[in-house]
Amino acid sequence: MDRAQLLTAIADARPGPVDVVYVERRGEEYNCRVTSPGEDFLLGGGAAEFPDAWLYWSGEWPAEDPDRQQELFDDLLAEMETMVSGGDRCRWSPDDPWPRTH
Repeated sequence: MDRAQLLTAIADARPGPVDVVYVERRGEEYNCRVTSPGEDFLLGGGAAEFPDAWLYWSGEWPAEDPDRQQELFDDLLAEMETMVSGGDRCRWSPDDPWPRTH
């Protein structure tokens, strides 16, 4: 499926805070699975080759807010793409003291 179909698939699954969303990308094609408590935890995709990039995510999906869904989706895929791009998505300045307070 493409990116638009992937967003629709995740939104339709309406993952809850205890569900695990697995997303993988091969080229321009994506695959996903939402695993609920009590189901077998998916360890990778079903294809014979490793995906180009993948991620597991768990959290509250903003089911009633399409704008937040798009923001969260874009952020998840940007995070996943750091696997292949080598990009740095650190949101904290190295000069920011620990523990973080904001």
